[in-house]
Amino acid sequence: MAGKRACAKEGAGECLRVGVCGLLCERCPKLKRTECSGCAPNPVCHLPACAGDRGVEICFDCPDFPCELAYRFFRKDFLDFLKSDEYVG
Repeated sequence: MAGKRACAKEGAGECLRVGVCGLLCERCPKLKRTECSGCAPNPVCHLPACAGDRGVEICFDCPDFPCELAYRFFRKDFLDFLKSDEYVG
């Protein structure tokens, strides 16, 4: 399964899985509603296959991020913000 583990101080030091999309799987509303395969191959979300092809664990690590595929998954204003030089502080 794609994605990686990230340890957070959740309960007794529980480690949570970070999906290819960059979200914490255990907190993802789409996964909870069974609208996400948890990075398993599926016909709807092509992010896991793309990340595997590009040799990255998370989309944000890809030199081509944000790409056309990311724009189909994430909100446009979010990706536009990530691409911008806008400072939040």
